[in-house]
Amino acid sequence: MKLKLDLQKCIVAGECYYNHPRIIGRDDESGCPEVLVQDLQTDDDIREAHEAAEVCPAQAITVED
Repeated sequence: MKLKLDLQKCIVAGECYYNHPRIIGRDDESGCPEVLVQDLQTDDDIREAHEAAEVCPAQAITVED
């Protein structure tokens, strides 16, 4: 499974990197989120990715098989 982030949709609300800093970070220069764990290997990775997608107000995060 893969974690995808669409920066065209992103409104930089920060919910993803505030709540899931292990898999999504914040770029220091732009302030935009960046994927830290793209290939979701563990149950924790998958759970956190789905939670991050759920809290994203712009629906910019997806989890793909």
